[in-house]
Amino acid sequence: MKKKILVVDDEPEIIEGLTESLSLLGYDVIGARDGKEALRKVQLEKPDLIILDVVMPGMHGADVCAALKANPKTKEIPIIFVTGLRPKEDELRGIEVGGYPIFAKPFDFDELLATIRELINRKKP
Repeated sequence: MKKKILVVDDEPEIIEGLTESLSLLGYDVIGARDGKEALRKVQLEKPDLIILDVVMPGMHGADVCAALKANPKTKEIPIIFVTGLRPKEDELRGIEVGGYPIFAKPFDFDELLATIRELINRKKP
């Protein structure tokens, strides 16, 4: 069965680019444009991994991550943060709520892919 990845970003080109690239590698990719949409899609789609933008309008990525980690049904989903900015406080906040180190945009796709593969393989069933 294909592993499912939710890409959450307010930049449509990021969602489109990752959807195209990851789909070619056999992943089922779903997009969300903000934190509230992401929380809804997590409940409906049950992704194996989430790629989450840190700074989005409406709901900060760390708040989305904290909400997911507080829910017993979603707390085990690995979350990779991406951001166009890299303020230290955002990075620390993301890690504190259960995310993984931040990939700064433009990120190296091979490094991101290696992290995706590692986290999906490590994820508890």
